[in-house]
Amino acid sequence: MKLELSPDETRIDTWTIHYTGPDNRSDSGKLTVTNRRLLFLPQHDAGSLSLSIFNKNGLIILEKSMIKNVTSQKSLLSKKVVITMYDGSVHVFNYGILNVEKIVSAVERTS
Repeated sequence: MKLELSPDETRIDTWTIHYTGPDNRSDSGKLTVTNRRLLFLPQHDAGSLSLSIFNKNGLIILEKSMIKNVTSQKSLLSKKVVITMYDGSVHVFNYGILNVEKIVSAVERTS
């Protein structure tokens, strides 16, 4: 599924990743990082029986201008990008055993 970007917005990269939101609900899906936003498209919603259907209605948008802090947490089997917003909400993107440095770099990049 193609995401719609603003005219002044450019896509940096996209990853298949696991997301946990401030409400502790989790889902797998696609994280697209642009120069202005993070767009997480869940793979399915609670009512979906198919893991191959993306849930555009569940699109989560994080504006980079509202990000207070970006950190990475690394253990042997879990590499995470932890994003704290100015409103205090925490969003966690877990990339499993794969390196998260490119994701952190993309989140921090604004051009």
